[in-house]
Amino acid sequence: MRQLLAKLRNLVWPARPDPAKSRRIAEVRLVFCGFIAVAIIGTIGTRIVGLAEAHTNLRLAVHGQAASAMRGRILDREGRLLAGNLPITVLHANPSEIMNVNAAATSLAAILPHHNSADLRALLSKKTKYVELDRQLSPKQHAAILELGIPGVYFAKGMTRIYPRGQTAAHILGAVDTDHIGIAGIEKSFNAILSAGEDIMLSLDIGLQTIISHEIHKQIDRFEAIGGAGVILDMHSGEILAAASLPDFNPNQFGLANADARFNRATKGLYEMGSTFKVLNTAIALETGAAEINQRFDVGKPMRISRFTITDYKPRNRPLNVPEIMVYSSNIGSARIAEEIGAETQRAYMDKLGLLDRLPLEIPETSKPLSPTTWRKSTTVTVSYGHGISISMVHLASAIAAASGTGYWIAPTLIKSKTGDTPLKLRVFSENTTRAVRSMMRLVVSHVDGSGNLAEAPGYMVGGKTGTAEKIKIGGYDKKANVTTFAAVFPVHDPRYVIITMIDEPKGQKHSHGYATAGWVAAPPIRPIVEQIAPLLGILPVDENSPSIRQKLMLDFKIGNEEATLASY
Repeated sequence: MRQLLAKLRNLVWPARPDPAKSRRIAEVRLVFCGFIAVAIIGTIGTRIVGLAEAHTNLRLAVHGQAASAMRGRILDREGRLLAGNLPITVLHANPSEIMNVNAAATSLAAILPHHNSADLRALLSKKTKYVELDRQLSPKQHAAILELGIPGVYFAKGMTRIYPRGQTAAHILGAVDTDHIGIAGIEKSFNAILSAGEDIMLSLDIGLQTIISHEIHKQIDRFEAIGGAGVILDMHSGEILAAASLPDFNPNQFGLANADARFNRATKGLYEMGSTFKVLNTAIALETGAAEINQRFDVGKPMRISRFTITDYKPRNRPLNVPEIMVYSSNIGSARIAEEIGAETQRAYMDKLGLLDRLPLEIPETSKPLSPTTWRKSTTVTVSYGHGISISMVHLASAIAAASGTGYWIAPTLIKSKTGDTPLKLRVFSENTTRAVRSMMRLVVSHVDGSGNLAEAPGYMVGGKTGTAEKIKIGGYDKKANVTTFAAVFPVHDPRYVIITMIDEPKGQKHSHGYATAGWVAAPPIRPIVEQIAPLLGILPVDENSPSIRQKLMLDFKIGNEEATLASY
């Protein structure tokens, strides 16, 4: 009974434990609970890290899909696809899960033509959770790798950027990197818009682009040149309908292109355009009253200005009027006219025509013209025939459009104008001036003494001007390397389009009697280009002797001893 009462008392008033024993018990319990807590936290942390790595692997595996799925298309003016997206299967691996690296590498190498066993062993041996093995698996390859059943090898859906037209318009389109970020051309300058999924419609017509590229390429081959370029401009809107640069590259394989192929000769290359500047010199003179059409200038002997001696390719031993100076392409005559214009006025017009500044073109591949910092008398006379100032082909096209067409300078653009849009215009020349200038340009092509006879396209009323200039080198000019240019306007009676062709460093050939000048090299492609693009542009051939055509041009020019008329063209 006494023992029972003692037990009850201990339950109600338990005996005080030994302090040392209690502390030991508490320490053991604390350490035990600590181990349990660490284990729980470690398990949770490991799981979090695993999930994070899985998310990272998934993100890396499908980064192409995430970027490309949203990237907008690039279209030509008719809505034809120039750049788009293509679904792909991405093959990737987690090296830490590969059980037998050598066996896996050998098996995969037999299926993947872009890799050998050594490459794959190196990839599968990396200390990482993710390596990409291939981005464009065919269905057959996909099935074959599935049959291998290699642990640690995975597939993910992705997207890649494609350029279905290959090399066509490559310099304008540009390219993207592996993260689908634009690195050149339209892809770069409109990267934010394209990344947001919006489409871009260019002013280019892929049909015209193909034609001018083909014809320029043929001429490069004929004259063993190092390159060339061509531009077609709508002078009413400023839209660039074609801009070709050769050699070119395939943007689907941008990384394989060398620096020369990537260089855009149409928009970034700067060249002295030679006698094509006589079109501008004549327009400025007529507009300012510095010269009149029938005014004659003495070209009988070389002209000495400072350290320069100006001569003519084919000297004339009599005074020439303004149309004759254009048709015969007289450097001396152009220089005499420029003296009347004056340095200040000439520079002001060069500025109005956009020839002193970088063009506001929608691609990063543009350049600021090279022009003298001080506009001296010697500058004035040499610029009159295209020496001493270097510009791009698009600069020249927009200036020729103003001088021979609408009279307005319009900033060139690579983006298609929207219906109702009116481009910003700067009036530079009057209608009387441009009518006279394009009539003279017609004579350059049609007159027997004109330097551009080989550009004639019967029925399409082509006008133009040749330009041959030695290339600049350190210390002066390279007399063995020319840039040949032809600036064409058609149809001259109702001007709408400017075509610029340029062949870089042509070599004289037997069929050109050893000549490598613009009349032999840059002018001939104009005919096939015009004959092919005119139907696409809705331009029909005309009877150039009809009264309706004759009255749109100035027919009272005197060339040589006879009056030039359309009938004598």
